[in-house]
Amino acid sequence: MASLLLGSIGILYILSALTHTASSQQFNTVYRVCARGFFLSEQETCLPCNCKGHADSCEDITGICIECQDHTVGDFCEHCEDGFLPVLLPDGTFMCRPCACPISLESNNFADHCDKRGNFLRCVCQEGYAGHYCERCAPGFYGDAISAKDCRECQCDKCGTASCDDRTGVCHCKPGVTGHLCDRCEEGYSGFGSCMGCRRCECASAALRGTCHPLTHSCQCHSGAGGRYCERCLPGFWDYSTSGCKKCDCPEENCDMHTGECLPEASQISECNINCDACIWNLVGDIRQSNKTLDQVRNSVLNISTGAAANDRLKYYNYTAHRLQAQFVGWRSKYAVMRADTGHLEEETQKLLTDMELLAGEEESVQSLGERVDQETLDSSTLANTLIANLSSLNILIEDMIRDWELYGVHQELNPQVKLQKIAEAERILGWMRNLDLSPKEPLATDESSEAHELLRRVRHFEKTLMTTQGRLLPMREVLSRFTSRLFQAQDLLNKADDTLQQSLDKYKTNQLKLQRREAQQQRLKDIYDIVNQTIVTADEIISEANLTVLEVEDMITNVREQHAEIDGARVSLERKTEKMSQSDRELVLRAEDHADNLQRHAEELKYNLKGSDANGRVQKALNALNVYDNIVKNIDNANITGLTALNISSTTHADIDGLNAKLSLMRSQSDSVLTEASTLDYQQKDIVSTVLDNKKYIEETNEMMDSSSKKIAKILSDINAIHKDRTARRLQFTQEVAEGTLNRSAEVLQKVTPILKRVEEWDGNMKKEVYSAAAFDRTVLSAGEAVEDLSEIVPELLDKLRVVEEKKPVNNVSTNIIKIRELIAQARSVAKKVQVSMKFNGQSAVEVHPYSNLDELKAVTSISFYIRVDPDKDPIEDRFLLYLGDKQGRKDYMGLAIKNDNLVYVYNLGGEDVEIPLSSKPVSSWPPVFNLVKVERLGRHGKVFLTVPSQDTTAEQKFIQKGEGAGTDSMFDLDPKDNIFIVGGVPPDVKIPPALSLAPFVGCIELETLNSDIISLYNFKQLHRMDVAASMPCPRHKLAFSQSRVTSYLFDGSGFALVNNIERRGKIGIVTRFDIEVRTVANNGILFLMVNETNFFVLELKNGFLRLMYDFGFTNGPVIMESNLAKLQINDARYHEVSVIYHHSKKIILLVDRSHVKSMESERKPLPFSDIYIGGAPSSILLSRPELSSLVGLKGCVKGFQFQKKDFNLLEEPGTIGISSGCPEESFMSRTAYFTGEGYLGSTAKISPFQSFEGGLNFRTLQSNGLLFYHIDGLDEFSLSLENGAVVLQSKGTRVRSHKKNYNDGRTHFLVASVTDQKYELIIDDKDKLEKKKPASTSQSDNVPKTFYYGGSPTSSTQNFTGCISYAYISRQDRDIEPEDFQRYSENVQASLQDCPVERPPAALLNKESRESSRRSPGHSRKVGRDESSLPLGNPLDVPETEAAPCYLSSHPRVTRHAHRYGGSAHSRHEYTGVASVIRNESYFSLSLKTHSAFGLIFYLADESEENFMALFLTHGRLVFTFSSGKDQVRVRSKEKYSDGQWHDIIFIRSGNMGRLMIDGLTVLEDRASGGNISMLVQDPLYVGGVPPDQAKKNIQKTSVSSFSGCVRRLQLNGRWLTSASSSFGVTPCYEGPSEPGTYFTEEGGYVLLDDSFDFGSRFKLVMEVRPRVASGVLLHVFTGEKEYLTLYIYQSQVVVVVNNGIREFSTYVSPRQEICDGNWHKITVIRDGPAVHLDVDSEVSHVVASVSEPAQRSGAPVFIGGAPASMLSPSLLSRRGYTGCMRSVSVNESPVSFSDAALVSGAVGVGSCPAA
Repeated sequence: MASLLLGSIGILYILSALTHTASSQQFNTVYRVCARGFFLSEQETCLPCNCKGHADSCEDITGICIECQDHTVGDFCEHCEDGFLPVLLPDGTFMCRPCACPISLESNNFADHCDKRGNFLRCVCQEGYAGHYCERCAPGFYGDAISAKDCRECQCDKCGTASCDDRTGVCHCKPGVTGHLCDRCEEGYSGFGSCMGCRRCECASAALRGTCHPLTHSCQCHSGAGGRYCERCLPGFWDYSTSGCKKCDCPEENCDMHTGECLPEASQISECNINCDACIWNLVGDIRQSNKTLDQVRNSVLNISTGAAANDRLKYYNYTAHRLQAQFVGWRSKYAVMRADTGHLEEETQKLLTDMELLAGEEESVQSLGERVDQETLDSSTLANTLIANLSSLNILIEDMIRDWELYGVHQELNPQVKLQKIAEAERILGWMRNLDLSPKEPLATDESSEAHELLRRVRHFEKTLMTTQGRLLPMREVLSRFTSRLFQAQDLLNKADDTLQQSLDKYKTNQLKLQRREAQQQRLKDIYDIVNQTIVTADEIISEANLTVLEVEDMITNVREQHAEIDGARVSLERKTEKMSQSDRELVLRAEDHADNLQRHAEELKYNLKGSDANGRVQKALNALNVYDNIVKNIDNANITGLTALNISSTTHADIDGLNAKLSLMRSQSDSVLTEASTLDYQQKDIVSTVLDNKKYIEETNEMMDSSSKKIAKILSDINAIHKDRTARRLQFTQEVAEGTLNRSAEVLQKVTPILKRVEEWDGNMKKEVYSAAAFDRTVLSAGEAVEDLSEIVPELLDKLRVVEEKKPVNNVSTNIIKIRELIAQARSVAKKVQVSMKFNGQSAVEVHPYSNLDELKAVTSISFYIRVDPDKDPIEDRFLLYLGDKQGRKDYMGLAIKNDNLVYVYNLGGEDVEIPLSSKPVSSWPPVFNLVKVERLGRHGKVFLTVPSQDTTAEQKFIQKGEGAGTDSMFDLDPKDNIFIVGGVPPDVKIPPALSLAPFVGCIELETLNSDIISLYNFKQLHRMDVAASMPCPRHKLAFSQSRVTSYLFDGSGFALVNNIERRGKIGIVTRFDIEVRTVANNGILFLMVNETNFFVLELKNGFLRLMYDFGFTNGPVIMESNLAKLQINDARYHEVSVIYHHSKKIILLVDRSHVKSMESERKPLPFSDIYIGGAPSSILLSRPELSSLVGLKGCVKGFQFQKKDFNLLEEPGTIGISSGCPEESFMSRTAYFTGEGYLGSTAKISPFQSFEGGLNFRTLQSNGLLFYHIDGLDEFSLSLENGAVVLQSKGTRVRSHKKNYNDGRTHFLVASVTDQKYELIIDDKDKLEKKKPASTSQSDNVPKTFYYGGSPTSSTQNFTGCISYAYISRQDRDIEPEDFQRYSENVQASLQDCPVERPPAALLNKESRESSRRSPGHSRKVGRDESSLPLGNPLDVPETEAAPCYLSSHPRVTRHAHRYGGSAHSRHEYTGVASVIRNESYFSLSLKTHSAFGLIFYLADESEENFMALFLTHGRLVFTFSSGKDQVRVRSKEKYSDGQWHDIIFIRSGNMGRLMIDGLTVLEDRASGGNISMLVQDPLYVGGVPPDQAKKNIQKTSVSSFSGCVRRLQLNGRWLTSASSSFGVTPCYEGPSEPGTYFTEEGGYVLLDDSFDFGSRFKLVMEVRPRVASGVLLHVFTGEKEYLTLYIYQSQVVVVVNNGIREFSTYVSPRQEICDGNWHKITVIRDGPAVHLDVDSEVSHVVASVSEPAQRSGAPVFIGGAPASMLSPSLLSRRGYTGCMRSVSVNESPVSFSDAALVSGAVGVGSCPAA
């Protein structure tokens, strides 16, 4: 027992020692623990977790949040889980809510992911769910996604199922398939495995019977047909039809089974393929199996019903990709900003910590002391705890030992001696323990314990202080952040204040100017007042002379009678002179005829020379043509001399008539002045006196007019007497006709003057008898005034008749010859331009080429290419001049080329310094002695020079390029049309060129190629200088040395043509006649080939890009036309297409494109009556010979080859070819010009960076004041170039640069350049209008990723698309040099034409008309209106035209479906058409396309007055019903399927006699007939579409379908013709695309809603409405009580105005909202009238006006108009009288909602119930 005790005690000591050692080691290491919500950083400091309040803790070092809550995910709980959407809270945090897909509940959230962009939510649905908001089951699933939430997969067999009902899961089988799951064929059907449905075995059309044999499943065929189902022709047969096939008419009895064309060798394949081996049979089997697979794929594609969902899903993926890209770019930019802000914050924090170091020093020392004390205290405490633990353990062990001992003592007998020893040892130990004295150590332990507690208290106090300091640090950072943001806000406010100050200064200057104008106007009014007083005095004097006037009237009557006699005498004299003139000689006639014959002879010589010329190098013939041209010029000069002689003969008459015109103008002005003065006096004097004065003035004017007429007629007679007698007979006859016309006009003058005489005599009698009245005199004065006006019209006509006498009119045969000569000269120039032959320059010669016709095309882009040959071995390379294009004095813009320092140097100047671009990579001395191709190009201020050197041994080429750019901002090449010259090789003596090109003339050979895209030649020279082309032989050029010419091809520019004579010399016209032509073009229209023989013709042409064939060989029914819009027929895509025309058996035409059959047509059997064929064009005389050919134009493009009967022709060697050239440069197929109609755009992608470093330029021409020119968007950042109110605007990230000028919509071509650098934005238009603005600092960097950009518009921008022409556009790309854009290569082309640009400048008269009209003062009296002038937003509306202040955020033209209209909303929404009833009496053929969700509604209705005869198309339960009746018998056709699915359906309904037929989507055909014979439809106009007026159609249509249907109709046609112009429209709008929202939409076309009588707009009412305008002006409400009693609410330039007239005065008030009324948001407007007071409230901004104390009685039932009103009911004092444009909703009157659907009338283009949302 004692030994056991001692062992236990030893164990206790060992455990105690170990515990003390471990405790000592543990207390030597201290761990830092941060509080909850903080984490330990690498600097061992505690930082707060950034978990957005959605996690309680985060990881140390990284700060990654642990266990994100509230459905958040991410390292920092910054995202929501899939299926949840973040919602921002007012405190800046966010919470995650379930996606509203379709409902924002977790149980109804079926989205894997959702995203919200703006106001639109996009859902990515779970499997089995579909729809924009996952609101329905996906195709292939069925159930209820909203209520039951149980979308399940359909169990139908996929191969036999057409569709599965998305509600019930019922399987809809394919044709011939049956079964609950559509899993088997019907009885008697087969082919389930094809997955295309089951079908009966049916034979093809050439079979004897329609069904197969029941056992063999094969068909018996007609003669010549074969195959299992008689589906093809047997070998040796062709022309498959229902009667079989025809035998080939070929020697070998072998032909093409489709075309009948004879094949060279007979085919060895028999009907049964007896000679085919097993390999062929296996191949046939594989092909059939492939056909089945293709059928299955086709069936799967056709059965796809997920079009909308898949499209939405694809759109969402596309959108998500763009969003992620934008977020990534935004994150990168934000990360850079955050890093900068963090660095700034760390600096501020460092400063703050530095300031705290002084306070922290003492704290650190105390803290270190405390830590030591704390450590020692912890050690002591640990030791104490260890000791206590040891003692406790020891006590436990002792107790255990005692218990053991007791147990042992009971159960075990011990040796008494051993027991005594153990007891003694235990007593000794206990005694030692009792004698142990610890009292000396107790005071020391007590002191240490108290000090430790004190230090611990101080340490905890300092710790609390430190925590408090750290807690204050975060708020301090937030304060610093807010302070920084407020500093930025203050900076913005200062900038705005600066702008406002500048605006105020501008307004101050404007007001100063207006004040000066008002003062000047006041002074003018004062002067006018003085003049009026003086006029009154003069009037008094005139009154005193009134009695003398009566006497003068009698004298005037006498004078009038005398003048009548003089006119009669003049008429007799004029007849005598005419008879004398007819006796003149005819000598001049004979001379003119001889001269005409001479001209005809020269014309024939020129025509002969032209036919003999060769455009491919025969220079001498071109020179002969030019010599003939010189002779023709001389002859024309002689003709001009003859014309001048005739002109001199008539010069006397011309001068005399000019004198008559001047006198007549003077008399008219004097008469107008007197009449104006008389009218002014009439308003100021008494009626009778004023009438007498007017009579006096009128008589005076009449007297003057008659005197003038007499003098003019006398002068005319004298002029006729003075005419020389050597006129030709034709001139005499013409003069005689004019004289007869003059006599007729004189008679008309007498007829007009006679009533005046009678009136004057009546006045005389009445005056003497004193029987007169004011009204009678007024009528008489008006009648006489009209007579004078008639005279004023007749006299100028009389003068015009005489003026024709002096005009030089060539004799008809001379005119005809001159026209022919001009045409031949044009052909000669065309030939000369295309002479591809060089000229040899000897160092002294020079050539002046004809200048370019359209210099505007050279302003933005100038390109010249030519071939040059030098021989360094014979002629050492020196500095020499090559070419120059500029003015003759070398002072303005120019460009040129020279050889300097052994380098080819390109020089140009655009108004600043010279730009020289030397091509140093290939010295001229190293050029081979052959022709090298040189091209120089200038695009804006950028220039390039190209050199192509051909290889002597191979077909390889060496290409060299050098580029440069001008230093300034000038970009346009301005040439003076009257002073420009293009010289090559040398400089003429009278021309001075710039010093940079003043070099020695060139030695060598040059051949010009192109100027821009036009072919040019040195032989189209204007003048030669020391150049003898006959003696100096040109250098030969190898035509195939360059790659662009190696393929034999011919270039047509629209002016020339090729003529192949006697085509049968290469092949005979036989049973099958074939023409082949291979064409490459981008043109819309042009002749491919044409054959003409008298009245017969045959033409293959391009029309609107499609092939069109027209021919007439004297057919009974006129020309045969083959045309279609098939895609295969469109060949203007800049690629080569092989077109073949086959004329078979003299009656059938077959058209092949790219060796594929496209179309065929038969006509009367007649042979081809032609021997010659024109290619690419024809002479104008040929085209004008028949009206069918008059609109044809020449081809612009390339022809690779032409074949007749498979025989080739070299078109350049044909004698009749004129104006074509060899080789097709690639530039001729590039589209540099685009025309936009306001509804389209061009789009492409490129590596561009418009926000960092960018330059772009373009030509534009338009008549529209607004339009988008260029657009790019990257995330939320936009870059655009646009026109706004005629000004050019550059916009980038909110910064706008606007041009000074605002009239760039003048129809002229303007060139703009926009550039972006790190410092500024710059905009330059026409090198004159230059603007720049400082660019804000930006940290974003450009990325090397292709970006999308648009020209002419955009699918997403709110700016109106451009209408006009854009050409020669360029942009700086990161992956290539600057060069003109080729629009042909753009991936997106939406309604943009790449051909001609039809924009024209308005005539000058039209441009000046507006200024003249504005300066002309309109007559009328001033109108006084009682009005509270102080409350008006602007001045007098008569002085200020109605204009728009600024465009609205939303476009006034939302995107619409073309040619479609929307009906519905109101019960009587409709269009009315007239002129229809008479056309459909016997039969009718109506067609339209329909889209609706309505189950009921009327679509079409036409009836007579009693509605006994009618025709209708309507919807009932979603099914279409077509019905008509002739009084007794009624036809009714009803569809089985429902068509109210919101998709477009094509509907045709036909009535022919008593038969009615309804065709839907070309698949469903329903028919019904009435009893009896044919019936006539005796109906009357109008035709109603969309609905009918009230109480109409109820007799024949069921009640539920009488109202208008809600939906869209497009392409309404009657008998194949469009019904476009409706006579009346009620509540019809265009069919808008995109999302919609509830409301009523008022379009820009105008319209209004007339409310019924149930609403009281008396002296007290309250009107509330919400509006979202798209135009900043328009009438919202008009209450019309009477002419002078009304209330009008309208918008004017973004201000809301209310005007009230109570019958006594007019009062108004207005509100200018803080937020723009036109900002695209909804605005609430409230109008409250309470007796005399009117309150106007707009978005809680209140204004009011007090009308009057006494209010008149209001009449009930006054008409109330919404959105506009008839113009006759609107007051002229309103600042805006146009109708409202935009959406309106929530309209209420006196707290009662207003339903526009129940309105009395919806007039015009007003859509009730739905508005376009964007």
